[in-house]
Amino acid sequence: MLRVSMVLLKKQLILWVWVSSALVVYSLPWRVSCPTGCVCQMKPWFSPQSVSCEASTVDCNNLFLTQLPSPLPPDTHTLRLQSNLLSALETPLLHTLPNLTELDLSQNRFSSFSGLGFLLRLHLNNNHLTSIEPLEVLPDRGFQDLGSLRSLVLGGMGLKGLTERALEGLDSLESLSFYDNLLTTVPTQALRRLPGLKFLDLNKNPLSVLGLNNMEELVVIERAAMENLPELTKLEITNNPRLSYIHPRAFLRLGRLESLMLNSNALSALHQHTVLSLPSLREVSLYSNPLRCDCLFRWFNVSKDNGL
Repeated sequence: MLRVSMVLLKKQLILWVWVSSALVVYSLPWRVSCPTGCVCQMKPWFSPQSVSCEASTVDCNNLFLTQLPSPLPPDTHTLRLQSNLLSALETPLLHTLPNLTELDLSQNRFSSFSGLGFLLRLHLNNNHLTSIEPLEVLPDRGFQDLGSLRSLVLGGMGLKGLTERALEGLDSLESLSFYDNLLTTVPTQALRRLPGLKFLDLNKNPLSVLGLNNMEELVVIERAAMENLPELTKLEITNNPRLSYIHPRAFLRLGRLESLMLNSNALSALHQHTVLSLPSLREVSLYSNPLRCDCLFRWFNVSKDNGL
């Protein structure tokens, strides 16, 4: 699974693609009384500060559970409940797990959720939350009680939009995924409510226009950064004062892209392969960049002379 991502590393915002299938995951036995059918292991986990550690993990995926498994080891750090039949959470039981920081509730039957303000990471893929109905649009302050949350995954929920205050209250959020939804535009107004956001996943959405504008920390557009956005016809990356490099293959597989706006950045050149990889491209705008007229950029002048 490929994800279009924005990552802040050492105060530098970098657009990149995370190929999760390439990650190597190891695990060790965790010798505790494990709930029937579950697997208890020590697995790698990265803290919000990107520090690797071993996390006591209880994996109860794909067990057709209708209620939380019991007994849960009191030292549980990560609880995975993906692909079950859960429709409600027994939050008092979760509160007996003082070290619980990550909860995966993907592909269940939840109609509402509460009492999870202590979590750092929450996965809600493929649920049907009536607390945020209509599902097509996230309403105001639907996550206001999750002030400690660092990571939120809302994939495969049929979302078409967000209200301006939909993400209000998520003051600690650093990572947000809208993978595999129906967003046609970037929810810019809602994202402005997330002052600490470092990672944004908009992959597998039918975006026709994408704007990455006025981002003071954006410095690099990495290889294949837009690879899973086949509907994109216009891409605006403008007014980013520190953006100085775009990978030659940053825009692979954007077969419908017609307009590429790169105004008012810090680009000294644009590689020829960047343009050649866009078969439908009709317009490129590069004004207000400190472009160098050297051999690396000579192709652009030749292309202009030939009517690009």
